[in-house]
Amino acid sequence: MDKIEIIKIIEEIRNGASSEMVESNQLDLKRYPDSSSHENHKKKLSSLLREYAVAFANAEGGTLLFGIEDNISGTDAITGCHNYNIDEMRRMVFDGTKPPIIAEIEEILQPEGMLIAVKVPKSPRIHSTSSGKKYQRVGKENRLIFPEDETSLKVAKGYDYTAGYLLDVGIESIDPLEVARLRNWIEKYTPASEILKLDDTDLLKSLGIIQKIDGEDRLTIAGLMLLGKEQVIKNNMPQNEIIHFRFEENDVDPVQSTYMKLPLLKSIEKVWDFIEPFNSVHLIKDAFLETPIPSFPEDVVREALLNAVVHRDYTLSDSIYVRMFPHKLEISSPGSFIGGVTPHNVLTHPPVRRNPLLAEIFQHIGAVNRGGLGVDRMYRRLLSYGKLPPEYPDINGAVEVILRNGTFDEAMARFIGKKANGGHGWRLEELIILHHLRRNDNISTQDASEILQRTQKEASETLSLMEGVFLERVGTGKGTYYQLTHETLSSIGEKEKYTRIKGLSEKQKIQLLKNYIETNGKVTNEESRNVCGVNRDQAKRLIRKLIDEGFIRQKGKGRGAYYEK
Repeated sequence: MDKIEIIKIIEEIRNGASSEMVESNQLDLKRYPDSSSHENHKKKLSSLLREYAVAFANAEGGTLLFGIEDNISGTDAITGCHNYNIDEMRRMVFDGTKPPIIAEIEEILQPEGMLIAVKVPKSPRIHSTSSGKKYQRVGKENRLIFPEDETSLKVAKGYDYTAGYLLDVGIESIDPLEVARLRNWIEKYTPASEILKLDDTDLLKSLGIIQKIDGEDRLTIAGLMLLGKEQVIKNNMPQNEIIHFRFEENDVDPVQSTYMKLPLLKSIEKVWDFIEPFNSVHLIKDAFLETPIPSFPEDVVREALLNAVVHRDYTLSDSIYVRMFPHKLEISSPGSFIGGVTPHNVLTHPPVRRNPLLAEIFQHIGAVNRGGLGVDRMYRRLLSYGKLPPEYPDINGAVEVILRNGTFDEAMARFIGKKANGGHGWRLEELIILHHLRRNDNISTQDASEILQRTQKEASETLSLMEGVFLERVGTGKGTYYQLTHETLSSIGEKEKYTRIKGLSEKQKIQLLKNYIETNGKVTNEESRNVCGVNRDQAKRLIRKLIDEGFIRQKGKGRGAYYEK
């Protein structure tokens, strides 16, 4: 938090806000410790500095602002700091934390007195006070970190849980049948891989499943999850579980339930074995060709499962859930998105790995793309089949993907297939926009930016590239939007739609507005949009034309604005 932001907070306090109202996970306000005894003063100050430095460093970083009274608002809350020594405060933080934390301390002079901002950066390490207490900032509180919570915090800071090992689980815990299954996966995904020539032990070492740790060959946790004997997994890694439920029309009680604390490759195969018998296939017939369109494409389901397995938080005791309904498939895994990934940028954000070793093993097998293109491939396959793209609902503490079955768009699937067979190399952005326009009359740059998860500049470039091929531009300036060309709409069996969305000329829309105003005496922007079937900016332009003609004049401002003769 910089000085300008801090001064804004101080101004909020002056204007009546209390400390409770402005504090956050990265800001805390405190009265500067005062005591009749110099020693007591130093103890209180040192204790506060140690605790908050550790709590902020172990979380997202933050600022402790001294000189503001708790639970008081207005200028009376700003009490200032007296008899302080900045260098001594820095030493208190450095000497009172392990590993030592270096805080930036800044004086901020205000009319009511001097305030002191202690700024602590986020740290890649886990810190404690010199007495061994570990805190983490959670919301507006500093919470003690207990031993059982440390692993989760380490993972959040980049520690690879799957690269560790369990002291009592040795190489003898590897199941030879699972090693054979591993070889089958490698042969399937990367048949030319040189590692297939290695013997079993060297193969597992090359993948990092067995690693030399402290001078001894150890089975990593990733290796145990992939190749461990079932009983060893149940005893030592009970969270290595996938639970499969199948529902019929009633979404309360499953008709099939399976709990699998098994080696991961085996679990993934079994999940597909449960799904496949109920995965209906529709055939698209075109001349002498037949294209099968499954309800849930196998490669999409496998990609979603692999993402859940590779990216879940294994420090949590929860399981991965696969819920199959007649019209959708839900796959959820414990642990929120990390590293800045959200449901709104999952398609375009650079890959972030919670479990690097486990991810690397699947990459070497060839089952997971090294460039993190799994979500792209899911989108591409579903859209090319005329299906809806995967959905990522915003859920706290878990990541869920929903694959919709529903009725697929056969006309769109035919169109995409025909163009591909004719040599058109479909870009994913094109498929996303075409499917949007299949369900909507037009698309603006802002709309495209949201669905493509790209900047507006990138979205505008994509729309421009599609213009004249699949799209035509309508309007100018802020009112510009795009719609499907007559040829494209005809190709997907909707040539009548072109006449409808092409709609009225601007002259006809202005006459409609005039008729409405003559009848009702006035009009608002929203009413203009409804009458003419246009967006906000287009409505503004039509209203401006009527104002310029002298037909109407504006009354009111902002949201209360309306226009009358």
